Amino acid sequence: MLIGLKLDIGFSEDEICRQLYGRREILPFLRDLGVDLVETPVGAETQPDVLSEHVAQCVDAGLQVTLHPYSEGTIFNPAYFADSADNPCRLLHERFFTLAAEAAQRQQAPTLVNIHGAAGTAADARRHLLDRSIAFFTWARAWCRQNAPEVGVTVELQISPNAGESRQRIGDRYEELLKIAAESEVQVCWDFGHAYWNTYRYDWPLTPPPKLLGRIGHVHCHDVYEGDHEPLVFNTVPWRDFISLLIDNGFDERIILEIPPCSFLDAGGIETLIASVQALRAWTQQCQTGR
Repeated sequence: MLIGLKLDIGFSEDEICRQLYGRREILPFLRDLGVDLVETPVGAETQPDVLSEHVAQCVDAGLQVTLHPYSEGTIFNPAYFADSADNPCRLLHERFFTLAAEAAQRQQAPTLVNIHGAAGTAADARRHLLDRSIAFFTWARAWCRQNAPEVGVTVELQISPNAGESRQRIGDRYEELLKIAAESEVQVCWDFGHAYWNTYRYDWPLTPPPKLLGRIGHVHCHDVYEGDHEPLVFNTVPWRDFISLLIDNGFDERIILEIPPCSFLDAGGIETLIASVQALRAWTQQCQTGR
């Protein structure tokens, strides 16, 4: 089991990061705290050489790296995927898979690219968005098998839009997530906060069905308070129960604290980061030793 933390490119010069970490050297501090890897958000604006430098910096400090592309509202979203050599969505994700393969080689361990399904407006046919998601993840899995077998791909449980919002996100419901995973042969990222909000807003099931549990290969762990992606100090999301359920079903992969520096600051500062990592590590160890 690997414990990770969200970490943006340019973290060492970021003003909010500097407020949170103070004079500490960020990467050695995280490694000493017990963080094993970082998950880095990427997008169309991300420059390959800058990302490569970020990966090298993290790996040299003893931290593995995974990538998390964001593309909602752009032509790079899976809603616009087509299996043609000039398709913008395909080209961008080929770049990310290639960079992930370089990271895997550098860290001498497999890595992962966690991706959202298609997103569109309320006017889009949901079946079309679902079909595009399946086509994209089928292609992504096949491309990595052939070109980067050390890179895994996951499809994430999305947060459903607010009622009345003119937006759709494929994969905000467990049945859709299972269909994408089963048909494209990718694993799933279970986002605990998204699961909570989808249940709170719409009374959808809180935990995945048994058929989906066995396909979970990545986790985003965070609490909620007034918003999403909060430190594990509010005891709103039953994250301990979720982790116990996962481990009982054989999960032994990466758990990412998907919490931005501003949320740690707002919740009390560096002590909330320390408390979150320590609580997560202690609970995973307890669950594993108690099996």
